[in-house]
Amino acid sequence: MQNDKLSKLAFEVDDIIAGLVIKYEIDPLTLTSIMLARLVLTNDFTGSGDDFRKIIANIPDPRLPSNEVIH
Repeated sequence: MQNDKLSKLAFEVDDIIAGLVIKYEIDPLTLTSIMLARLVLTNDFTGSGDDFRKIIANIPDPRLPSNEVIH
């Protein structure tokens, strides 16, 4: 995928998340916890669970000054 397609997809996902928060009157943490659990299960079912966990484990913390990943 090209960067513009990825950006468009990311913004569309943001809109979906915001819409679900409003529709179900649920806080963002609860909603994203449900979504993350579903993503983990989907990746486990399709055989990419280990790779998914590696990706998640290496998401940089935006609070770190240099955006370094802590292991």
